[in-house]
Amino acid sequence: MPNEPPDYCGYCGSELRPVDPPSTQYCEACEAYVFFNPVPAARLAILDGDSILLGRVNLPDRRLWATPGGMVEAGEDPDVAGARELHEEMGVDVDSADLVLFDARTFVKFESTHKTSLCYAVDAADVTGTPEARDEVVDARYWTVEEFRNSPATLGDGTNVPEAHANLSWWVEEGRAALERAE
Repeated sequence: MPNEPPDYCGYCGSELRPVDPPSTQYCEACEAYVFFNPVPAARLAILDGDSILLGRVNLPDRRLWATPGGMVEAGEDPDVAGARELHEEMGVDVDSADLVLFDARTFVKFESTHKTSLCYAVDAADVTGTPEARDEVVDARYWTVEEFRNSPATLGDGTNVPEAHANLSWWVEEGRAALERAE
């Protein structure tokens, strides 16, 4: 799924002139503005008391863990995407209406890929099924912050992520606070 700033107009094929790179380009031939937008993604904090559900990412020789989630598909609401990704990655289900949005931020994921990450929290009591590794996840389990801190595991997906997203305490504290506010 490539998502890079365009060099040529998608309407007429002419070379684009930067207006406000990387987000806005202009085609002088057809007088159209061409926009480069971040890729939306939904991430979930499934909280069970002081534990959070994480999946180990399928990267050999690495102890890399992440919250469940992934890219929002065209025409899909972000909360629905989060629920879909949870099912695909860990085989458990949640009603998207039970998800509570607690953070949204845009960042440069790779050199030319920008993402907008929408973070949702939900109590494990609202999730049905037993987590198991599926899709690109090779292990799924609940961790406390202390267990995670005392393990060789790392959080994130191995690339540029906001500092908060690489901090398991942030996920648990902010997710729990959002659920308490929503009560």
